Amino acid sequence: MIRGLVVGVGGAAVLMAGLIGCSSDKASEKKAGEGTTATSSVGVATVSSGPMSASAGAGTATVTIDGQPKDIEGQVVCATNGGNLNIGIGDATTGIAVVMSEDASKVNSVGLGNVDGIALGFQEGAPGGSASATKNDKTYKVSGTATGVDMANPMEPTTKPFEIEVTCP
Repeated sequence: MIRGLVVGVGGAAVLMAGLIGCSSDKASEKKAGEGTTATSSVGVATVSSGPMSASAGAGTATVTIDGQPKDIEGQVVCATNGGNLNIGIGDATTGIAVVMSEDASKVNSVGLGNVDGIALGFQEGAPGGSASATKNDKTYKVSGTATGVDMANPMEPTTKPFEIEVTCP
């Protein structure tokens, strides 16, 4: 269980870093032979390469973990690829990541980062956690129970309820 959770949270962190690293407010033009384009308008960037697309900037997000609101600094990044929606909220080191189906019918993973010394997350198929989502236009609500391990007591798994509401740019 611990290995699956660590892999899930680590994967979410890598995804988050990639999404944020790929977003930009700088515009570039497509050159002959290149498959990637980026455009910028009022602080919102859109990147596309084949079937993948991403947007960053003017989205909004609220996150509650164990009934307490979590302060998040940084932007909202939403990217679609292969039928999945990847959401990154905040910056690469303290941010939150969600991977789910585009229609919100299935949540694959949620990385909530470090909360009170515990790395919390949900990974589909890992025991102890759960997550579900709903979609209304560009607003997604993801809620469930995240699991984690307190390194001060690694033999005692922890679970905490969470709620995420994010509006993609």
